[in-house]
Amino acid sequence: MTVFDTLPACFALTGAVLLVIAALRRGDLTKVIRDHDLLPRLLLRLAPLAGPAEGLAGAAVLAGWLLGEARLLRFAAAAVALWYLALAVYLAVLLRRRGRVPCGCLGETSPVSPMKVGRAALLALATAPLVTGWPPVPAETGTRLLACGLAAFVAGLLIVADKMADVRRTFSALGR
Repeated sequence: MTVFDTLPACFALTGAVLLVIAALRRGDLTKVIRDHDLLPRLLLRLAPLAGPAEGLAGAAVLAGWLLGEARLLRFAAAAVALWYLALAVYLAVLLRRRGRVPCGCLGETSPVSPMKVGRAALLALATAPLVTGWPPVPAETGTRLLACGLAAFVAGLLIVADKMADVRRTFSALGR
């Protein structure tokens, strides 16, 4: 596996890591979705499944990668790519209709922003190649672990960058 295969895999796995983290650390996603008041009543009934579903999809991608199970990886990657695509559309509509309200992504108080819409779209694009089997899952366990470690590092950087952007917006608003 070359660097040209490892980096795309790391970005795809980053999306999976973020989904697992979001599912573990987020509060009541159902309340946040209800407060958005965007979805019809029928879909609101499915809202309690959203958090566990995203965590499971992310965990399945990581498990497929770590175990070298290409079929599991492809199926789970399709779910994650679709999840991020749906999230990008949802956040774009939310931003347009409600403005900068809390999005519930990684923290309930963090507001929706064009950056979050773009990040969701980029993570969907980054995950999509795994559905086709590219990059191939490396045979070496160490290489698979390295890719997951790098993905966790990049996910951590994205979380910190998101928090720093929130702090910057807060201080900018106080200065006005």
